[in-house]
Amino acid sequence: MMFRWTAVRKLAAIATLATLATLTACGGGTDRTKAQVRLVNASSGYISLDLRVDDQLRQGAVTYGQTASYVDVDPGKTASTLSRAGAGTALLSFTPSVSAKKYYTVLAYGPQGALKQVLQDENSAEPDTNRSLLRFVNAAPDAGTLDIYLTGANDSLADSVPVQAGVAPDGISGFLTVASSTYRLRVTAANNKDDLRLDFSGLALFSKQVATLVVSPGVGGVLVKSLLIIQQGSIAAQAATQARLRVAAGLADAGLVSLQVGGSALLSNVTVPAVTQYVLVPAGTQALVVTVNGTAQPASTQALTAGGDHTLLVYGPAAAPLLTLLTDDNSLPSERTRARIRLVNGAAGLAGAASLSIDFTPVANTVAAGQASAYATLASTSTAQLTVTAAGGAAPLFSAVDQTFQAASTYTVFLRGGTTAPVAIVRRDR
Repeated sequence: MMFRWTAVRKLAAIATLATLATLTACGGGTDRTKAQVRLVNASSGYISLDLRVDDQLRQGAVTYGQTASYVDVDPGKTASTLSRAGAGTALLSFTPSVSAKKYYTVLAYGPQGALKQVLQDENSAEPDTNRSLLRFVNAAPDAGTLDIYLTGANDSLADSVPVQAGVAPDGISGFLTVASSTYRLRVTAANNKDDLRLDFSGLALFSKQVATLVVSPGVGGVLVKSLLIIQQGSIAAQAATQARLRVAAGLADAGLVSLQVGGSALLSNVTVPAVTQYVLVPAGTQALVVTVNGTAQPASTQALTAGGDHTLLVYGPAAAPLLTLLTDDNSLPSERTRARIRLVNGAAGLAGAASLSIDFTPVANTVAAGQASAYATLASTSTAQLTVTAAGGAAPLFSAVDQTFQAASTYTVFLRGGTTAPVAIVRRDR
């Protein structure tokens, strides 16, 4: 009898080991009745997000580009919410459709107040040896429709063809099969190679790899960055390395302005007054040298934010110009039926700070010389009356009627000149 019981115990142990081996071969420790879900944060408006499923916190404090582990989700209980890390109020509610034994990524993206999500299936069969599968997601709504280029490191963009053209905001492309290699990634506005939004060398795609390239917004609203999400694997960020810079020259006297950035000539003999177009420059700490009427001013060391937009304001008398580097936010209004506007005061020597009103409604108040107001929103119109005043002044400094402010656009009003008869330049930035 004892022999029999010993034999039974041995058989049971063998059966248990066989079962464990089978589970290990199938992805040991994973509940095969559940789906595997992870959260990836590609949002420009929310630094850290929590994912709750079926009223339970499943992934907490997920930051931009963070590789979150997969969690088990019951396919029959997928009611989900996204919220700020540590906050109980849901920013977004959704109920994804998932299947047992399958892998999924919840991609969260969008600006503050307009968070969105898309569920990405991560169960595609791997491609052949020395081939990669790649798809694209435009998670940068303010950047507009984009073209994607994968080229050699030294290939001319002018001679290149996009690997994926016309990726619309919120759009997800199908998978493309590409040769496994290391590429130079460039992103441009659709059908406009001169409007470069991202230039990154060293995008590595490996043999038999399945990946999703997510284009996400830069801090200025126009330039972008990206995330490479490997199916059931890691996440790699491709950060912006450039910024955009323009000059707003509103000297009190007529003159010519030139600009060097990091020792390279950027603008030459721009006639004042002027607001130039944005130009791509290397991000980081750069030496800016402004020349006015042939006289170089002392170099100014400035920090240009990667992925950001900046305006170098040149104002005051031509004989002793003043310089201020402004940070621009060219994001579009969250309500696309409205416009955004701000005031930049480039008129030195005013008795009081400047203010801006549209149709007699204040939108920017007490803006000191060399400074910019916060952005305000207003209804789109083609008949606006624009008025700039100075504190304590009896008459407006500048006034104009029938001004057009288009929906889904961003504007800057540049006040320029001196204490006598200052004028304004209204510029549509986006």
